[in-house]
Amino acid sequence: MDMRVFINIFFLLIMITSIGFSGILVANSQVYATQAIWRDYKNMKDLIKAIKNGDKDDDNMDWDKFKNSAVYKNEDKNVRDCIDFANKVGEKLGDYEVVRCFKNANYFSEKYSSDKGNQNQSDVKQQQDDKQIQNQSDVSQTNPESQGDNSGNNCDSSYPDVCITTNSAKLTCLDIPYRNFKVLAPDPHEFDSDGDSIGCES
Repeated sequence: MDMRVFINIFFLLIMITSIGFSGILVANSQVYATQAIWRDYKNMKDLIKAIKNGDKDDDNMDWDKFKNSAVYKNEDKNVRDCIDFANKVGEKLGDYEVVRCFKNANYFSEKYSSDKGNQNQSDVKQQQDDKQIQNQSDVSQTNPESQGDNSGNNCDSSYPDVCITTNSAKLTCLDIPYRNFKVLAPDPHEFDSDGDSIGCES
């Protein structure tokens, strides 16, 4: 083989190897930079400023490394607790969560407390709606022109002027729209509390 060809092949192999190694080094340095956006800082204030300016960005911060950093350890306990909480409730810790905790250490506790309160209110409203639907199915008002005709299916004979189903759960006057209607014994819902044969007197 010609010596010049051999030398060219040799240099070509060296160049390919160098390019491959440099690519690996660049990729590793980028990964390190992404996972350690805090490494150039000793306090949270400077890191937050860099994140807000767009100089640093990481939506999936390495929690184990971050919690051992000087930036985290030198920060106020309330802010650290907020970041701990954000890390626990989220699938991953993002730089935006760190910013929120730095601005308001109660941000996530207030957010999740508010969300829970809204859920509780929603549950109560659903229960009220369910009860109202049940009451409407238990109580069906007769036509005003045909009051006194309590011939509807399953109407309780104790209340001849209105139709309250015999299979309804225990009701009170607050559960029904009727007032001042005729009540006969045995009055299972006790609408006639004073025994004058008039139910739910207004």
